[in-house]
Amino acid sequence: MKKKLLALAALGVVFALNTNAQTDDKDDNHTVEINIPEVAILDLEGKTAISLNVEAPTEAGKAVDFSKAKDSSIWLNYSSIVSKKENSRDVSVKISKNNVPDGMLLKVTAGADAGNGDGTMGKSTGTVTLNSKDQKVIDGIGSCYTGDGAKNGHNLSYSLELDPSKGSYADIDFDQDVTLTITYTISNK
Repeated sequence: MKKKLLALAALGVVFALNTNAQTDDKDDNHTVEINIPEVAILDLEGKTAISLNVEAPTEAGKAVDFSKAKDSSIWLNYSSIVSKKENSRDVSVKISKNNVPDGMLLKVTAGADAGNGDGTMGKSTGTVTLNSKDQKVIDGIGSCYTGDGAKNGHNLSYSLELDPSKGSYADIDFDQDVTLTITYTISNK
C-alpha cells in the first residue's frame, strides 16, 4: 500500500509540474519603455555684448544720425520637444535692467530661421519695441532644433531710433549712457 501511495504522490507531482510549466510556441513578447524628455532651451550666439552708437552731425544745424545705430551680430538658437497637448512654444523678450533713454526706442526683429536644423521652427512676430514687459518675438515653436552657433536659428537685428511720440527734439535725453540687459525666454503657450 505504501508503494501505491508513493507512486500516486509521484504521479501527482509530475502532473502538477507539467501543468505549471510554460511551453514555447510560435510567438512571445516583452515590454520596451521609451522615455523622451521635455526640452525647452535657448541660447544666444555671436557677440556677448553689442553697442548701438549714434553718430554726431558733422555739419552745424543737422540732427544726430540714428541710421547706423544698428546691430545684427546675435543669433538665437533653441531646442524644443513638445507634447501633443502643449502644441507649441514661443520666445519672448524684455528689458530686465535699466530703461531706454527718454526719447528713444530700442527695437529688435527676429529674422526667419536659417534652415540648418529640423522640425517645426518658430516664426518671427515682426519688429518689437523693447520695454520691461515680455513680448513675443518668435511664435509657433514645435518639436525642433535650430542648429548651434552663429548663422543658425534666428538672426536678431537691433536698432535705436528717435521716438516719434515725443513732442520735441528737446525731450530727448542724450546725457544717459545706459547698459541694458535684454532677456529672452522660451515658454509654453
